[in-house]
Amino acid sequence: MSRFNTKVSNTTVNLAGGKAIKMGAEQELLHAVLTTFLEDKFYESGEDRLERIKQLVAKCDPEFVAKLAYVARNEFNLRSVPIVLLGELSKVHRGDSLVRNAIEKTVVRVDDLTELVAYLDCKLPKQVKRGIRRSLYKFSPYQLAKYRGEGKTVKLVDVFNLVHPNPKFASEEQRIAWKKLIKGELKTTGQTWESVISASKDKKSDWEKLIRENKLGYMALLRNLNNLINSGVNEEVLNMALGRLTNREEIRKSKQLPFRFVTAYDNVSGNRKVTDAISIAMDYAVDNTPELNGKTLIAIDCSGSMDGRPMEVASIFGATLAKANTNADLILYDTGVYEFAFSSRMPVIDLAKKIQSEARGGGTNTSLVFMYAEDSKKEYDRIIIISDNESWQDSYSWYGSHGGTQEQYNQYKNAMGVDPFVYAIDIQGYGTKDISSPKVIHLTGWSERLLDFIGIYEKGGSMIDYINSIEI
Repeated sequence: MSRFNTKVSNTTVNLAGGKAIKMGAEQELLHAVLTTFLEDKFYESGEDRLERIKQLVAKCDPEFVAKLAYVARNEFNLRSVPIVLLGELSKVHRGDSLVRNAIEKTVVRVDDLTELVAYLDCKLPKQVKRGIRRSLYKFSPYQLAKYRGEGKTVKLVDVFNLVHPNPKFASEEQRIAWKKLIKGELKTTGQTWESVISASKDKKSDWEKLIRENKLGYMALLRNLNNLINSGVNEEVLNMALGRLTNREEIRKSKQLPFRFVTAYDNVSGNRKVTDAISIAMDYAVDNTPELNGKTLIAIDCSGSMDGRPMEVASIFGATLAKANTNADLILYDTGVYEFAFSSRMPVIDLAKKIQSEARGGGTNTSLVFMYAEDSKKEYDRIIIISDNESWQDSYSWYGSHGGTQEQYNQYKNAMGVDPFVYAIDIQGYGTKDISSPKVIHLTGWSERLLDFIGIYEKGGSMIDYINSIEI
């Protein structure tokens, strides 16, 4: 019996106990990062996810980690997890400018810097200090004042005292602001909308003034629609707000995650005028999704582990793809398969809500997707599966085992004589996959940017290739 030179297996079991396939470290880190807000998930706590990310960073190429941090923050619009990547990278990598450059490119807001310092408990390696120092030069006095972090564990003044940015590289305006910050005299020029509303004794008038003076950013406007309505703002002001809400350029610049629109929609569900505007904004937010050539099957996991935000995200992706592709079938699945009729004329939110309403909440049997394709005798050019990759019921004989997802995928190809692309969109990032093949692509994330990668893969690229192409 071989003791040392043993055979390596890539098979494992997922968190639900079903048959699964291991991911490589970089792929697993990619999936863990782009699907997390460091909150608890059905099969994994936020703390467990954080610990897994830390361990994966140590196993991955440092340059890949740096580039992933940039993509997560700047293209997928995540906030906390890129800070984790930068912090952990600084612990395992020394000797060159990689960490410094990664911080400078990744940081978007002033409070990204205070978050990083807090994450590292104010123990900053040399390259972290240099990266923070260089980042400070790109922020205006207003930005510094707005995010100075009063009342936080780490304030902006603490960051300045730790890294000592050189005034000679700053503008005159910045130098003045820096001196005021150190002395505790830096204040925002004019009140922020938060401070106005917090101190307000007449919220109707103050909300109206904020809207007229364009003092709300897009996300703040989206999140406060219900507050505007409840305060009783007049029709003119409400129309101004909705005009901004449905402005294509504002939507593009805001980089809102799709589920934010759904949350806002739910908060104002009693006001048809506002929900219609949110629906239009949502359609604009995802209307760049390309139409794919050929026949497409879209399969959405509606099992119990997808309940809540994962189902929201899955339904939005499914609805977006269904609307963008005129030659597409849409099914839901758990322990059964449910054909889903839809009209391409339906707004994305309405279609997503209809998908959510038909979710059954049973166990997960992803092999049924390929059984459906075979039974339908349809030659699909691509199959897009939106799931948490925790298929398990196909592994147990009392549910009528068919050998698992991999086996059913192979059987569909052989029976129909086809070799379709399969895109497994991973909504939760638990670290395993159901099937493996050169034309099976595992995508991950909660941003509509994810859908762009389908076209990239069909041209021979990959998410990892794309991340590695970033210059840091």
